[in-house]
Amino acid sequence: MSELINQLLDEHKKLFALLDKIRNISDDAAKKELFNSKMLFLSHLDKEDKMLYKKFDEAASLGINVPSNVVQFKEEMKSISTEVIDFFDKYKDSIQDKIQFGRDFGRIYSLLKIRMNKEEMQLYPTYEKYFS
Repeated sequence: MSELINQLLDEHKKLFALLDKIRNISDDAAKKELFNSKMLFLSHLDKEDKMLYKKFDEAASLGINVPSNVVQFKEEMKSISTEVIDFFDKYKDSIQDKIQFGRDFGRIYSLLKIRMNKEEMQLYPTYEKYFS
């Protein structure tokens, strides 16, 4: 497996380790972990954009037939990342309504889990097929 894919997979694990911690900690500690999670998430997105998707874009510009699901992954991530960042921003200062936070957290956690599983099962193997 390529170094890039190994890094991305490791970041998935780290992000979910942080998110799993948030479920069981107090408000003050949760704020810090939310910030750490947001920074890791943004760094991960940046790496995917600059290193993974860029490679597919370069291949397409050279006339290589890039699978259509790669474009779909890229477009889906735009809306997912907006939702996730909005969640982090909503709770960056405080968690006033723990029930609403729980609902929002569950939705974002599920959204990310599904997305990252799809990346690991579909997108990353496609990258490996074309660029390893």
